[in-house]
Amino acid sequence: MGEFISQVLKGTPFWVWAILVALVVLGVKQMRPRVVTRYSVLIAPVVFLFVGLMAAGRGPTGFLAWALTLLATAAFTYFVWQPTAGARYDASADRLNLPGSVVPMLLMLAIFLFNYVVNVVLAIHPALRSELTWKVGPAIVLGALSGVFAGRAATLFRMNRAATNAVTA
Repeated sequence: MGEFISQVLKGTPFWVWAILVALVVLGVKQMRPRVVTRYSVLIAPVVFLFVGLMAAGRGPTGFLAWALTLLATAAFTYFVWQPTAGARYDASADRLNLPGSVVPMLLMLAIFLFNYVVNVVLAIHPALRSELTWKVGPAIVLGALSGVFAGRAATLFRMNRAATNAVTA
């Protein structure tokens, strides 16, 4: 088993490890309190939208499963998730003051690891690409994880709008 894992890791292209390092660095930065522009909260959702689109590219069924799951999860997150205590929008500076959170790193690493495992399995067993379960299952998981990012960003924008409306009222 150890030799198999070693072969898989050695066979992984360098750029995959570079992406992992970049995600860890980004995740560590998000664990600290920070002040950001409101548009910067769109970076992760947009990046993982493209990641999901690539992974959902396993045919129209996979794409539909991914898109529906992403939209449903984003809507659910938008209405349920509350920004972490201490998150606030400064309308005069047009900046978000965000407390540190481990959630973005956990989501990014979950998406990375899930994609990695799925792609390794499909590289070893290419016949699975034609199976409905392998077209829809990963698409649903990636849609849900990406939907959380989109829903969190939409919630922060809602917070911006509420703060802006309160200032102008």
